[in-house]
Amino acid sequence: MAVSPLQNGGGEARPVFRLVLATMADVDTNHFDQSAATWDKEPRRLELAEAVGKAILRQVRSTQQMDVLDYGCGTGLLGLFLLPRVRSVAGADSSPGMIRILEDKIRSGGLRGMRAMMLDLERDPVPESRYHLIAANMVAHHVERLDALLAAFHQMLRQGGFLAIADLDEEPGVFHGPEANGHVHHHGFDRRAFKDHLRRVGFVDVTDATAHVIRKPIVGGATRDFPVFLIVGRRV
Repeated sequence: MAVSPLQNGGGEARPVFRLVLATMADVDTNHFDQSAATWDKEPRRLELAEAVGKAILRQVRSTQQMDVLDYGCGTGLLGLFLLPRVRSVAGADSSPGMIRILEDKIRSGGLRGMRAMMLDLERDPVPESRYHLIAANMVAHHVERLDALLAAFHQMLRQGGFLAIADLDEEPGVFHGPEANGHVHHHGFDRRAFKDHLRRVGFVDVTDATAHVIRKPIVGGATRDFPVFLIVGRRV
Protein backbone atom coordinates (compact mmCIF):
# COMPACT_ATOMS: atom_id res chain seq x y z
CA MET A 1 0.00 0.00 0.00
CA ALA A 2 1.37 3.41 -0.93
CA VAL A 3 2.28 5.70 1.92
CA SER A 4 1.19 9.32 1.71
CA PRO A 5 4.09 11.80 1.53
CA LEU A 6 2.55 13.32 4.66
CA GLN A 7 2.96 10.07 6.59
CA ASN A 8 5.79 7.90 7.72
CA GLY A 9 5.81 4.16 7.22
CA GLY A 10 3.78 3.67 10.42
CA GLY A 11 0.93 5.78 9.12
CA GLU A 12 1.63 8.72 11.44
CA ALA A 13 1.71 12.27 10.19
CA ARG A 14 5.21 13.62 9.67
CA PRO A 15 6.35 16.48 11.93
CA VAL A 16 6.16 18.93 9.01
CA PHE A 17 2.46 18.13 8.56
CA ARG A 18 1.79 18.51 12.28
CA LEU A 19 3.60 21.87 12.06
CA VAL A 20 1.29 22.95 9.22
CA LEU A 21 -1.77 22.05 11.30
CA ALA A 22 -0.39 23.91 14.30
CA THR A 23 0.35 26.95 12.16
CA MET A 24 -3.22 26.96 10.81
CA ALA A 25 -4.53 26.84 14.37
CA ASP A 26 -2.25 29.75 15.29
CA VAL A 27 -3.70 31.82 12.43
CA ASP A 28 -7.20 31.23 13.81
CA THR A 29 -6.21 32.04 17.38
CA ASN A 30 -4.14 35.12 16.55
CA HIS A 31 -7.02 36.72 14.65
CA PHE A 32 -9.36 36.40 17.61
CA ASP A 33 -6.68 37.35 20.13
CA GLN A 34 -6.11 40.59 18.24
CA SER A 35 -9.86 41.29 18.10
CA ALA A 36 -10.65 40.46 21.73
CA ALA A 37 -10.12 43.89 23.31
CA THR A 38 -12.58 45.62 20.95
CA TRP A 39 -14.94 42.69 20.31
CA ASP A 40 -17.82 44.02 22.43
CA LYS A 41 -17.69 47.47 20.81
CA GLU A 42 -19.50 46.18 17.72
CA PRO A 43 -23.28 46.58 18.35
CA ARG A 44 -24.10 43.81 15.85
CA ARG A 45 -22.39 41.26 18.08
CA LEU A 46 -24.34 42.33 21.15
CA GLU A 47 -27.62 42.21 19.21
CA LEU A 48 -26.79 38.78 17.81
CA ALA A 49 -25.95 37.28 21.21
CA GLU A 50 -29.22 38.52 22.70
CA ALA A 51 -31.26 37.33 19.72
CA VAL A 52 -29.66 33.87 19.78
CA GLY A 53 -30.09 33.64 23.55
CA LYS A 54 -33.78 34.45 23.27
CA ALA A 55 -34.18 31.94 20.43
CA ILE A 56 -32.54 29.23 22.54
CA LEU A 57 -34.89 29.96 25.45
CA ARG A 58 -37.87 29.62 23.13
CA GLN A 59 -36.73 26.10 22.23
CA VAL A 60 -35.18 24.88 25.50
CA ARG A 61 -36.80 25.29 28.89
CA SER A 62 -34.15 26.69 31.21
CA THR A 63 -34.02 25.81 34.91
CA GLN A 64 -31.83 26.70 37.87
CA GLN A 65 -30.53 23.10 37.79
CA MET A 66 -29.10 23.46 34.29
CA ASP A 67 -25.37 23.48 33.54
CA VAL A 68 -24.45 25.09 30.21
CA LEU A 69 -21.39 25.04 27.98
CA ASP A 70 -20.99 28.11 25.77
CA TYR A 71 -18.50 26.76 23.24
CA GLY A 72 -16.51 29.22 21.17
CA CYS A 73 -17.72 31.76 23.70
CA GLY A 74 -15.45 34.64 22.70
CA THR A 75 -15.95 37.34 25.33
CA GLY A 76 -18.89 35.43 26.80
CA LEU A 77 -21.79 37.44 25.38
CA LEU A 78 -24.17 34.50 24.91
CA GLY A 79 -23.20 32.75 28.14
CA LEU A 80 -23.68 35.93 30.15
CA PHE A 81 -27.17 36.33 28.66
CA LEU A 82 -28.08 32.76 29.69
CA LEU A 83 -26.41 32.85 33.12
CA PRO A 84 -29.28 34.35 35.18
CA ARG A 85 -31.60 31.62 33.90
CA VAL A 86 -29.44 28.55 34.66
CA ARG A 87 -27.25 27.15 37.44
CA SER A 88 -23.88 27.53 35.76
CA VAL A 89 -22.20 28.48 32.49
CA ALA A 90 -18.76 27.34 31.35
CA GLY A 91 -17.37 29.60 28.63
CA ALA A 92 -14.87 27.74 26.45
CA ASP A 93 -12.71 29.12 23.65
CA SER A 94 -9.40 28.42 21.93
CA SER A 95 -8.36 32.10 21.98
CA PRO A 96 -6.37 33.14 25.07
CA GLY A 97 -7.22 36.77 24.35
CA MET A 98 -10.94 36.11 24.40
CA ILE A 99 -10.69 34.02 27.55
CA ARG A 100 -8.77 36.81 29.34
CA ILE A 101 -11.58 39.26 28.55
CA LEU A 102 -14.18 36.83 29.87
CA GLU A 103 -12.14 36.17 33.02
CA ASP A 104 -12.01 39.92 33.65
CA LYS A 105 -15.80 40.10 33.32
CA ILE A 106 -16.24 37.22 35.74
CA ARG A 107 -13.92 38.79 38.32
CA SER A 108 -15.29 42.30 38.05
CA GLY A 109 -18.90 41.10 38.14
CA GLY A 110 -18.41 38.57 40.93
CA LEU A 111 -20.05 35.93 38.74
CA ARG A 112 -19.78 32.76 40.83
CA GLY A 113 -21.90 30.74 38.42
CA MET A 114 -19.61 31.28 35.45
CA ARG A 115 -16.11 30.11 34.61
CA ALA A 116 -13.83 30.44 31.59
CA MET A 117 -11.60 27.76 30.13
CA MET A 118 -9.36 27.12 27.16
CA LEU A 119 -10.74 24.35 24.93
CA ASP A 120 -10.42 23.33 21.28
CA LEU A 121 -12.52 20.24 20.61
CA GLU A 122 -10.97 19.72 17.17
CA ARG A 123 -7.65 18.99 18.86
CA ASP A 124 -8.06 18.54 22.62
CA PRO A 125 -9.32 15.42 24.40
CA VAL A 126 -13.02 15.56 25.25
CA PRO A 127 -13.32 16.78 28.86
CA GLU A 128 -15.15 14.72 31.47
CA SER A 129 -17.61 17.51 32.36
CA ARG A 130 -21.19 16.96 31.23
CA TYR A 131 -23.86 19.56 30.47
CA HIS A 132 -27.60 19.92 30.09
CA LEU A 133 -27.18 22.43 27.24
CA ILE A 134 -24.33 23.15 24.84
CA ALA A 135 -24.60 26.34 22.80
CA ALA A 136 -22.33 27.40 19.94
CA ASN A 137 -22.96 30.81 18.40
CA MET A 138 -21.30 31.57 15.04
CA VAL A 139 -18.69 28.90 15.69
CA ALA A 140 -19.37 26.11 13.20
CA HIS A 141 -18.24 28.01 10.10
CA HIS A 142 -14.80 28.39 11.70
CA VAL A 143 -14.48 24.63 12.32
CA GLU A 144 -12.71 22.50 9.75
CA ARG A 145 -13.43 19.12 11.36
CA LEU A 146 -17.15 19.52 12.00
CA ASP A 147 -17.71 15.77 12.46
CA ALA A 148 -15.27 15.71 15.38
CA LEU A 149 -16.88 18.73 16.99
CA LEU A 150 -20.44 17.40 16.79
CA ALA A 151 -19.38 14.00 18.11
CA ALA A 152 -17.66 15.70 21.05
CA PHE A 153 -20.78 17.76 21.76
CA HIS A 154 -22.89 14.60 21.77
CA GLN A 155 -20.48 12.95 24.20
CA MET A 156 -20.45 15.96 26.53
CA LEU A 157 -24.22 16.23 26.87
CA ARG A 158 -26.16 14.57 29.63
CA GLN A 159 -28.94 12.21 28.63
CA GLY A 160 -31.84 14.36 27.44
CA GLY A 161 -29.55 17.37 27.03
CA PHE A 162 -29.78 19.86 24.17
CA LEU A 163 -27.37 21.14 21.55
CA ALA A 164 -28.13 24.61 20.15
CA ILE A 165 -26.08 25.80 17.18
CA ALA A 166 -26.52 29.25 15.66
CA ASP A 167 -24.77 30.00 12.39
CA LEU A 168 -25.10 31.53 8.96
CA ASP A 169 -27.30 30.26 6.18
CA GLU A 170 -25.31 29.54 3.05
CA GLU A 171 -23.82 32.73 1.62
CA PRO A 172 -21.48 33.46 -1.31
CA GLY A 173 -18.40 34.10 0.79
CA VAL A 174 -18.93 37.81 1.37
CA PHE A 175 -19.86 37.84 5.07
CA HIS A 176 -16.22 38.01 6.18
CA GLY A 177 -13.67 40.44 4.87
CA PRO A 178 -10.17 39.51 3.67
CA GLU A 179 -8.88 39.69 7.26
CA ALA A 180 -10.77 36.44 7.88
CA ASN A 181 -8.71 34.44 5.39
CA GLY A 182 -7.38 31.32 7.08
CA HIS A 183 -10.02 30.91 9.76
CA VAL A 184 -13.28 30.49 7.80
CA HIS A 185 -13.91 26.94 6.58
CA HIS A 186 -17.57 27.16 5.56
CA HIS A 187 -19.53 29.98 3.94
CA GLY A 188 -22.61 29.20 5.98
CA PHE A 189 -24.61 25.99 5.84
CA ASP A 190 -27.63 24.42 4.22
CA ARG A 191 -30.07 23.91 7.09
CA ARG A 192 -31.47 20.59 5.87
CA ALA A 193 -27.99 19.11 5.39
CA PHE A 194 -26.86 20.39 8.80
CA LYS A 195 -29.90 18.87 10.53
CA ASP A 196 -29.24 15.55 8.78
CA HIS A 197 -25.67 15.74 10.04
CA LEU A 198 -26.88 16.08 13.62
CA ARG A 199 -29.22 13.12 13.20
CA ARG A 200 -26.36 10.97 11.94
CA VAL A 201 -24.35 11.85 15.06
CA GLY A 202 -27.28 10.67 17.19
CA PHE A 203 -29.42 13.73 17.93
CA VAL A 204 -33.21 13.55 17.78
CA ASP A 205 -36.04 16.09 17.64
CA VAL A 206 -33.85 18.30 15.46
CA THR A 207 -35.49 21.63 14.56
CA ASP A 208 -34.46 24.88 12.92
CA ALA A 209 -35.63 28.49 13.09
CA THR A 210 -34.31 31.88 12.06
CA ALA A 211 -32.84 33.45 15.17
CA HIS A 212 -31.66 36.74 13.71
CA VAL A 213 -30.73 38.59 10.55
CA ILE A 214 -27.39 40.40 10.47
CA ARG A 215 -27.31 43.47 8.23
CA LYS A 216 -23.79 44.57 7.47
CA PRO A 217 -21.72 46.26 4.77
CA ILE A 218 -19.66 44.02 2.51
CA VAL A 219 -16.62 44.59 0.32
CA GLY A 220 -17.59 46.97 -2.46
CA GLY A 221 -19.76 49.19 -0.30
CA ALA A 222 -23.11 47.38 -0.55
CA THR A 223 -25.15 46.33 2.48
CA ARG A 224 -26.43 42.76 2.71
CA ASP A 225 -28.69 40.76 5.04
CA PHE A 226 -27.34 37.49 6.44
CA PRO A 227 -29.91 35.19 8.13
CA VAL A 228 -28.69 33.29 11.18
CA PHE A 229 -30.37 29.97 11.95
CA LEU A 230 -30.73 28.21 15.27
CA ILE A 231 -30.69 24.43 15.03
CA VAL A 232 -31.54 22.51 18.19
CA GLY A 233 -31.20 18.77 18.77
CA ARG A 234 -31.60 16.52 21.81
CA ARG A 235 -29.42 13.68 23.01
CA VAL A 236 -31.36 10.58 24.00
